[in-house]
Amino acid sequence: MPLKNFSLLIGTFDRGLMAPDANHYEIKLNNGAEFFRIAVNVRSQDGSMLMSHIDYNYQHEICARLLEAYPQNGIYSINEDSKRKQFGLDFLRRNMVGDFNNMIELPNQQNGLDNDLEEKLTQALEQTKADPGARIFAFGERWPGTSKPDKYFPEIKDQGIHDIHMNQGNPPGRFEKDNGVFQDGGLLIYYPSLGRWTAILLAFQTQFNTLRPTTLHTDDVTGNRIGGTEPKPIDGEVLIIAALVNPRGSEKGKEKVYLLNTSEQDISLKGWKLVDRNRQEYVFGEQTITAASTLILTVPASSNFTLGNSGGTITLLNKAGLKISGVQYTKEQASAEGKVIKL
Repeated sequence: MPLKNFSLLIGTFDRGLMAPDANHYEIKLNNGAEFFRIAVNVRSQDGSMLMSHIDYNYQHEICARLLEAYPQNGIYSINEDSKRKQFGLDFLRRNMVGDFNNMIELPNQQNGLDNDLEEKLTQALEQTKADPGARIFAFGERWPGTSKPDKYFPEIKDQGIHDIHMNQGNPPGRFEKDNGVFQDGGLLIYYPSLGRWTAILLAFQTQFNTLRPTTLHTDDVTGNRIGGTEPKPIDGEVLIIAALVNPRGSEKGKEKVYLLNTSEQDISLKGWKLVDRNRQEYVFGEQTITAASTLILTVPASSNFTLGNSGGTITLLNKAGLKISGVQYTKEQASAEGKVIKL
């Protein structure tokens, strides 16, 4: 069963602190009308480190859409299926971290400079104070608030969001019930004076199929982890390396996707799929990509699969429905007519 009250909290940073048990970093956020607490996991209950993707110049197609849809700070329910598919984070399906090997283990606290989650979070959040218009977009599960004082910020009442981490791939057990799609937690921070975003995306090591290499395959309905790929990770056998998303003139039948076979063997693409941001598919027929070479697919005019000019995602699935490669491109990248985007 997915999260029950998936929400988007938008506001400005007030202050932060590490909880006494050092498992959570607590953030006090002002949404313009009242204050909320954001509880960010920085250590697993078993003591293991979290996997993290922290990008101080984050570029993703969802960012521009968030600014357009949510010009005002506040707390918004995005729990309905349509809202999740439109604005919910999904590390896997929205290709939010690219290669999962980009995620690294970080401790909650550690001696040294800029080498733990407490420092990373503090740095990104404190920087917002230098930009009066900076906004924090926090995705997670809203807990039932009370009129009692907050546990960590007693000057405000008890209300906020948690589960600020990936919420899919949990193995059978206590947290499997939290699995779902388009409901991952995370922090996206917008600095308008710079026109720049910072992304803080976290996940537990137990949520992945494999580590070193780091791979993730989950069911498109339940978000439960799909087994069977552990002995031989398949990610990256074929890569999406470029796309022509905005051809000159009429676009139908002229959009292109460029694929690279990274192996030394020919690979049949029969039954494989390309999936766009709206989950529309192009299904490959009797096509083969030869060893260590590229294939250029011209998307047929009759296909529902499209490469939108307002930004989008492109995901490659094998015939078993497992993700092999995934990329995303922004509205700014797509604005140049007739130009192939390197992905």
